[in-house]
Amino acid sequence: MPQTPLRHLALSVDEPEPGLYHWMLLESEDAMKTWFVVEASDDAYDTFSEAWEDGAATLRGMGDGQYGPRAEAAEDESADPVLESGPGVDE
Repeated sequence: MPQTPLRHLALSVDEPEPGLYHWMLLESEDAMKTWFVVEASDDAYDTFSEAWEDGAATLRGMGDGQYGPRAEAAEDESADPVLESGPGVDE
């Protein structure tokens, strides 16, 4: 079964104020040269471990347990367009 590539994801925990921890999921699309935040905790955690565990649970939920989080399949530019409305579509 053909698979799309694994996403380049990383989990990080930040401590913006002493004793307040936030997790962030980062992604790179350029051979891991630059990273951007794709998801982050809204609330602070009392411990690094709590933040890490919740961030890891979110990361696990982003993909299939066997194959991991995969990139979206590229759109086939040669395929016929999909009509969302028009004659014969709304009937």
